Amino acid sequence: MNEKGVTLIELLMVTAIIGILLATIFMGYRGENKELILQRVASKMVTDMERTREMAMSAQSNEGNYSGGGYGIYLSDNSEDLKKQYTIFADTNSDQERSASEDIDTIYMEDNILITNLTPSNQLDIVFVSPSPNVYIEGVEGSAMIRIAIDTDSSKFKEVVISNTGLIYAR
Repeated sequence: MNEKGVTLIELLMVTAIIGILLATIFMGYRGENKELILQRVASKMVTDMERTREMAMSAQSNEGNYSGGGYGIYLSDNSEDLKKQYTIFADTNSDQERSASEDIDTIYMEDNILITNLTPSNQLDIVFVSPSPNVYIEGVEGSAMIRIAIDTDSSKFKEVVISNTGLIYAR
């Protein structure tokens, strides 16, 4: 017999192979998506730090008051809530530390991204003081590193580095 056509078993096998290939591609895409979100959050953090440094260098006023002590960013990995955010503040009393009355803006990171490690301590006040800008970490001139990671996979992380000369970058 010389019949032309496709059997039901052949059709099911081709459909199953296509389904497996699509599932594999889709699962790989979901992992890439989280890594792209991580990169985006790291880039935004660098941009916010550069904006804070620029505020200090340009002697920008905060609600009509010049912040002679500079401007800074507060980060903490002490609690689950604080691991998901950071705060920009105006150091109005020039003590190189944040107090709640000095807060300008709180930035919430995207879902599934956490601050997992801060160096040199688990709570950082990073303050930029004009005109250089000098960088103060916890009241002392120095550098800092912030590690952010995907909450479900801490092996996927980015580090934001602030050098004592004011250079800010993500790696």
